[in-house]
Amino acid sequence: MKIWGRYSGKVNWTVFALLLSMPLFLPFTRHADAQMRSELNQLKQELQALRDEVQTKNNMIKRMQDRLDALETKMQAEVPRPVEEKMTALKQEMKIEMAAKAASSALSGGQVFFKGGFVRMDHPRTNSLLTTQSDSNDKDGWQVGGGVDLPIMTIFNSTLLGEIYVEYIQTQKTAGDSDATVEGPTAPNKKLAEKRGLENILTVGIAPKIRFDNLGSYSPLLAPYRPWIIPVGLTFNVNTPVNKAITNISVGGVSGFGIERLFWNNRVSLGVDFRYYWGPDIPDENLRHFTTGGYVGLNF
Repeated sequence: MKIWGRYSGKVNWTVFALLLSMPLFLPFTRHADAQMRSELNQLKQELQALRDEVQTKNNMIKRMQDRLDALETKMQAEVPRPVEEKMTALKQEMKIEMAAKAASSALSGGQVFFKGGFVRMDHPRTNSLLTTQSDSNDKDGWQVGGGVDLPIMTIFNSTLLGEIYVEYIQTQKTAGDSDATVEGPTAPNKKLAEKRGLENILTVGIAPKIRFDNLGSYSPLLAPYRPWIIPVGLTFNVNTPVNKAITNISVGGVSGFGIERLFWNNRVSLGVDFRYYWGPDIPDENLRHFTTGGYVGLNF
């Protein structure tokens, strides 16, 4: 009992001492708690700042991705075909053009052609000495001819040719109903023209022709096509029947244009042409006319 009493006394004194010392340690405890709270708030602020920075970078990355998508969409709209496909098509076009040039390099650029088609006179021919027309208002007819184009020189990737050709034109039928007669011992008052005949013009022409051979440089699809023009040429015309001025030979001019397409390794051409013939009229006779039609050319 004495021992328990002594032990209880010591405990009581210890508890009493601790109670007396607590006010002394309370400021230190409060200071540690405040410091811990301050550090915790600082960590929270740093974490929030880090979150804000990450969000800002995410927004920037999203804007950059949107711009990249817009740029890609624009490029796809401007370039409908991939680059590789365009390069393949370009190589194929170059091969076609080179093949066409290689095939045509063996040719000198000349041509023999045969033509035919339609004729339209500016005015009907009504001044014949010996005959009358079946239809005094008929201005239509047909034409057939042929010629040769000789290469002279190259001008700006185009070929200057000299064309020489012959063309026959028939306009209409005639009747031998003229009032002109001839006196003779065996046939008094005999008509100079009887029965039906032909009203025609034979033309020999010489003209410069400019043929454009470089369309393939614009597109390989245009390489087989060759347009041409005749600025002005010289024609010699023989017309029958003779007119009342006893004149049936005249000199005139011609202008025209056309286009042809190459076939069979550029050896054959099929084309169309349009020509207008003009010049001084024969007295009381108008021979101006327009022709159009097709032609076949053999290239050499």
